[in-house]
Amino acid sequence: MKKSVKLLASAITAAAFALIVVFAVTVCVVFPNKYVDKLCAAADEFGLSRSLVKSVVWAESRFDEKATSRKGAKGLMQLMPDTFDYCATAIGLPKNADAFDAQNSLRCGCYYLSLLIDKFDGNVTAALMAYNAGEANAHRFLAGEPIFPETKKYLASISKARKVYGLFGG
Repeated sequence: MKKSVKLLASAITAAAFALIVVFAVTVCVVFPNKYVDKLCAAADEFGLSRSLVKSVVWAESRFDEKATSRKGAKGLMQLMPDTFDYCATAIGLPKNADAFDAQNSLRCGCYYLSLLIDKFDGNVTAALMAYNAGEANAHRFLAGEPIFPETKKYLASISKARKVYGLFGG
């Protein structure tokens, strides 16, 4: 009897360990943590939470620095070319800076997000709505107009990712 209890306990322990490993690997695959040094530096430079920036990158590009949207947004943080150029100039990047360069995208995206947070008096949700749907639409949403389904989905994605990235001290 004692031997079978020990075997059962060992089997349960091994199964639990295997589940934890599978869960950890799944989380790392679904929620990557790439470009950590550049991402943390950009978040810190513009006073943003690292988990927020990781979540925006995850929602925007899934950490694919070569991502391009149907509408033409580019890079990790998926900025439109005019927005990227404006931000690049504002932070002193050279003219014609590469929007697909991870550091450029992160610095410009963090700068832009910090601007939006300031414009919306620290309201991060409003800033995220503006990041996704534009400032004018965010003001409409705040005034009571229905939020676009895409923007609702975007906010939910950010919220989910922030919970995961927040677990890891991000």
